[in-house]
Amino acid sequence: MDFDLLDAVVNYEIALWEHLDSRLIQAGEVSLAVFSALRVVDRHDGGARIRELQDDLRITVGSASKLADRLERDGLVVRRQNPTDRRSSILEFTAVGRERFRSASVEVSAALRDHVRMADAAVPDVIDGLRRLDGALSAEVTR
Repeated sequence: MDFDLLDAVVNYEIALWEHLDSRLIQAGEVSLAVFSALRVVDRHDGGARIRELQDDLRITVGSASKLADRLERDGLVVRRQNPTDRRSSILEFTAVGRERFRSASVEVSAALRDHVRMADAAVPDVIDGLRRLDGALSAEVTR
Protein backbone atom coordinates (compact mmCIF):
# COMPACT_ATOMS: atom_id res chain seq x y z
CA MET A 1 0.00 0.00 0.00
CA ASP A 2 2.88 2.38 0.71
CA PHE A 3 3.53 3.18 -2.92
CA ASP A 4 0.23 2.13 -4.49
CA LEU A 5 -1.24 5.65 -4.27
CA LEU A 6 1.89 7.18 -5.77
CA ASP A 7 1.99 4.66 -8.60
CA ALA A 8 -1.73 4.97 -9.35
CA VAL A 9 -1.79 8.78 -9.40
CA VAL A 10 1.44 9.24 -11.36
CA ASN A 11 0.68 6.52 -13.90
CA TYR A 12 -2.84 7.85 -14.46
CA GLU A 13 -1.64 11.44 -14.81
CA ILE A 14 0.93 10.41 -17.42
CA ALA A 15 -1.57 8.27 -19.34
CA LEU A 16 -4.24 11.00 -19.26
CA TRP A 17 -1.73 13.66 -20.39
CA GLU A 18 -0.56 11.49 -23.29
CA HIS A 19 -4.15 10.66 -24.28
CA LEU A 20 -5.32 14.28 -24.30
CA ASP A 21 -2.15 15.58 -25.97
CA SER A 22 -2.49 12.96 -28.70
CA ARG A 23 -6.16 13.83 -29.29
CA LEU A 24 -5.30 17.54 -29.55
CA ILE A 25 -2.43 16.96 -31.96
CA GLN A 26 -4.48 14.55 -34.12
CA ALA A 27 -7.21 17.20 -34.33
CA GLY A 28 -4.68 19.83 -35.46
CA GLU A 29 -4.95 21.76 -32.20
CA VAL A 30 -2.30 23.17 -29.86
CA SER A 31 -0.40 20.81 -27.58
CA LEU A 32 -1.75 20.05 -24.12
CA ALA A 33 1.09 22.10 -22.59
CA VAL A 34 0.06 25.15 -24.62
CA PHE A 35 -3.62 24.49 -23.91
CA SER A 36 -2.87 24.35 -20.17
CA ALA A 37 -1.14 27.73 -20.37
CA LEU A 38 -4.02 29.21 -22.35
CA ARG A 39 -6.41 27.91 -19.66
CA VAL A 40 -4.49 30.00 -17.13
CA VAL A 41 -4.90 33.10 -19.29
CA ASP A 42 -8.61 32.33 -19.63
CA ARG A 43 -9.05 31.70 -15.88
CA HIS A 44 -7.61 35.15 -15.23
CA ASP A 45 -10.19 36.85 -17.45
CA GLY A 46 -8.02 36.81 -20.54
CA GLY A 47 -5.04 38.45 -18.83
CA ALA A 48 -2.52 36.54 -16.71
CA ARG A 49 0.85 37.44 -15.28
CA ILE A 50 3.90 35.19 -15.52
CA ARG A 51 3.49 34.58 -11.79
CA GLU A 52 0.02 33.16 -12.41
CA LEU A 53 1.39 30.81 -15.07
CA GLN A 54 4.01 29.73 -12.55
CA ASP A 55 1.55 29.22 -9.70
CA ASP A 56 -1.31 27.66 -11.64
CA LEU A 57 0.89 25.26 -13.61
CA ARG A 58 3.28 24.66 -10.69
CA ILE A 59 6.37 25.33 -12.75
CA THR A 60 9.44 27.48 -12.14
CA VAL A 61 9.44 31.17 -12.97
CA GLY A 62 12.02 30.45 -15.69
CA SER A 63 9.78 27.82 -17.27
CA ALA A 64 6.78 30.14 -17.02
CA SER A 65 8.73 32.91 -18.71
CA LYS A 66 9.84 30.61 -21.54
CA LEU A 67 6.29 29.35 -21.94
CA ALA A 68 5.02 32.94 -22.16
CA ASP A 69 7.68 33.68 -24.78
CA ARG A 70 6.47 30.68 -26.79
CA LEU A 71 2.81 31.72 -26.56
CA GLU A 72 3.74 35.22 -27.71
CA ARG A 73 6.00 33.93 -30.51
CA ASP A 74 3.17 31.71 -31.76
CA GLY A 75 0.78 34.67 -31.84
CA LEU A 76 -1.52 33.30 -29.14
CA VAL A 77 -0.97 36.09 -26.60
CA VAL A 78 0.46 39.58 -26.45
CA ARG A 79 2.25 41.14 -23.51
CA ARG A 80 0.92 44.37 -22.12
CA GLN A 81 2.33 46.39 -19.28
CA ASN A 82 0.55 45.67 -16.03
CA PRO A 83 -1.28 48.91 -15.13
CA THR A 84 -1.07 48.14 -11.41
CA ASP A 85 2.53 46.90 -11.30
CA ARG A 86 5.04 48.37 -13.74
CA ARG A 87 7.51 45.56 -13.00
CA SER A 88 5.26 42.91 -14.52
CA SER A 89 3.37 42.36 -17.72
CA ILE A 90 0.01 40.85 -18.53
CA LEU A 91 -0.43 38.10 -21.10
CA GLU A 92 -3.62 38.72 -23.07
CA PHE A 93 -5.24 36.58 -25.73
CA THR A 94 -4.91 37.56 -29.34
CA ALA A 95 -7.92 36.82 -31.54
CA VAL A 96 -6.05 33.76 -32.83
CA GLY A 97 -5.16 32.66 -29.30
CA ARG A 98 -8.76 32.95 -28.09
CA GLU A 99 -10.00 30.92 -31.07
CA ARG A 100 -7.29 28.25 -30.64
CA PHE A 101 -8.19 28.01 -26.95
CA ARG A 102 -11.90 27.71 -27.78
CA SER A 103 -11.42 24.99 -30.39
CA ALA A 104 -8.94 23.05 -28.21
CA SER A 105 -11.41 23.29 -25.30
CA VAL A 106 -14.06 21.60 -27.42
CA GLU A 107 -11.64 18.78 -28.29
CA VAL A 108 -10.44 18.28 -24.69
CA SER A 109 -14.02 18.26 -23.40
CA ALA A 110 -15.00 15.61 -25.95
CA ALA A 111 -11.94 13.50 -25.13
CA LEU A 112 -12.68 13.69 -21.40
CA ARG A 113 -16.35 12.77 -21.92
CA ASP A 114 -15.31 9.78 -24.04
CA HIS A 115 -12.77 8.72 -21.45
CA VAL A 116 -15.20 8.97 -18.55
CA ARG A 117 -17.77 6.89 -20.45
CA MET A 118 -15.11 4.24 -21.10
CA ALA A 119 -13.94 4.23 -17.49
CA ASP A 120 -17.48 4.35 -16.08
CA ALA A 121 -16.05 6.43 -13.24
CA ALA A 122 -17.72 8.52 -10.58
CA VAL A 123 -15.73 11.55 -11.69
CA PRO A 124 -17.08 14.10 -9.17
CA ASP A 125 -16.02 11.79 -6.33
CA VAL A 126 -12.57 11.32 -7.86
CA ILE A 127 -12.13 15.08 -8.36
CA ASP A 128 -13.23 15.78 -4.79
CA GLY A 129 -10.84 13.19 -3.41
CA LEU A 130 -7.89 14.46 -5.44
CA ARG A 131 -8.61 18.06 -4.42
CA ARG A 132 -8.71 17.03 -0.75
CA LEU A 133 -5.39 15.21 -1.12
CA ASP A 134 -3.86 18.18 -2.97
CA GLY A 135 -5.13 20.61 -0.33
CA ALA A 136 -3.72 18.53 2.50
CA LEU A 137 -0.34 18.24 0.80
CA SER A 138 -0.25 21.93 -0.11
CA ALA A 139 -1.02 22.86 3.49
CA GLU A 140 1.78 20.58 4.67
CA VAL A 141 4.30 22.06 2.20
CA THR A 142 3.52 25.67 3.22
CA ARG A 143 4.15 25.03 6.92
